[in-house]
Amino acid sequence: MTLSVLFFSCQKEENEIVRVEVEAVSLGRQELTLYIGDTCVLTANVVPVNATDKTIKWQSDRPDIATVNNGLVRAVKTGNAIITASAGGIQSQCRVTVLKSSAFLFGTMSTDASIINGAGGATSISVTADSAWALVTNENWLTVSPSSGQAGTHVITITTSRNSTGKDRNGVIALTPGSQSQKLAVCQRPNIYERRQVVSGNVSNAVKLTYSGTEWNYIYSILPYPKSNLYQDIKSVNINGATIYDCPDSVNSYIVTYLTGDDIPMSGNNTIVENISTVAYEVTAHLNLINNIPPYDQNSVECKKYLGKEDGDLVDPTNSSIVSVANNLWNDSNGNLIDYARRCYEWTAKNMSYGNMYTGLHTITELMRTKRGDCGNFSSVFISLLRSKGIPARHIVMISPQESGYHVRAEFYIPAYGWIPADPTFKNSNPSGDFFGKFTGKYIVMSLGINSIIKDPYGNDYIVPLLQNYYYWYWWHNEGSYMNFEHIFSKFN
Repeated sequence: MTLSVLFFSCQKEENEIVRVEVEAVSLGRQELTLYIGDTCVLTANVVPVNATDKTIKWQSDRPDIATVNNGLVRAVKTGNAIITASAGGIQSQCRVTVLKSSAFLFGTMSTDASIINGAGGATSISVTADSAWALVTNENWLTVSPSSGQAGTHVITITTSRNSTGKDRNGVIALTPGSQSQKLAVCQRPNIYERRQVVSGNVSNAVKLTYSGTEWNYIYSILPYPKSNLYQDIKSVNINGATIYDCPDSVNSYIVTYLTGDDIPMSGNNTIVENISTVAYEVTAHLNLINNIPPYDQNSVECKKYLGKEDGDLVDPTNSSIVSVANNLWNDSNGNLIDYARRCYEWTAKNMSYGNMYTGLHTITELMRTKRGDCGNFSSVFISLLRSKGIPARHIVMISPQESGYHVRAEFYIPAYGWIPADPTFKNSNPSGDFFGKFTGKYIVMSLGINSIIKDPYGNDYIVPLLQNYYYWYWWHNEGSYMNFEHIFSKFN
């Protein structure tokens, strides 16, 4: 019989994994103060970095005070909580203190706010707090006034300088001390407007009365009251005893004289006059700087006031002919707002013929049938095409002291950038010129938009299609005599 002996040997396999234990867990911070509603991300690092199992488990001993999810800590209510990060049986802790912040609310910011538009300026916004508050800003181009206040609702003014950097710049307005969530992020777009002064001086705007043999009871006269805007700086307006009223739209204003008895002027004199000192500018909008256009805020003043039909169908984006043209132009532009607006401008200049001067604004139905009108009607067609695709647009109503005449242009609104001027009438009379995004100076803008509401002598609302020259009411005893009202304005001097 043969005896066999078996020998066995044991050795470690070369590919066997050697387990590396966790030696420590390091949190970026050991203490954290938050206000109710705040969040903060904690980061945990495992030592050594080659530990076999580096899985972090997170836990809060008081989730009713502060919760944690993969390192994201959320403050729930006032109190203290311990956040624990553990791995491989080793742990590290962060003590979280949750405080009650003052209830503080920034009002809704319109996309037309000056803090967003690159041209700079001032805008107002509401703040509501349940206790004393203070605000800070992190950029020297952004200021807030007042910067502190007591409980209640207040209006603060946010002011910015002109953004000439050619790109967006961002800032923050924050409550201090306060919650991380109680901040207003500000993105100011680059200024797209270039202004060049073309004329300055004084202009007299008046209504002259001539008559004979007339016994007057009263004369009620109205003139539009110009304001500073992108196209002009109104230095002063001497209204010679008249009274200023604001239209309900809060955009336009007008002056009134109510004359009776001995106050009624002799023939050849003025019933109402305003002496205007102004600087007029040529304005060029550099459209190449426009990018990343935000959506329209349907609750903004621009959308509420300058979309849809106007009374009397003087602007009508729902007109079937307007809709048909708008759809074709929109398709050709591939939905690009600026390209679409330019196509509307070019179409209006090409397809409308100039005529019917001084006959006032006509309905869109008539204009699309006859394709004929003056500057105000050209603008109405252009504006209707824009509004048909949800782009706010309005008339610019002016007088021209240099030419002793009148003119109406248009402008359309691009959110976060502002109003863009366009003049399809000038394009019609000068096909080689480009008046899209450009405003030629030497005018005084008297009002913006149409169908302004003024008060008649009896205190009733009266709608005027164009607040451009004068309106009047009178009562007199006619004894076969003549009378005449005449709008006169001087040239710049």
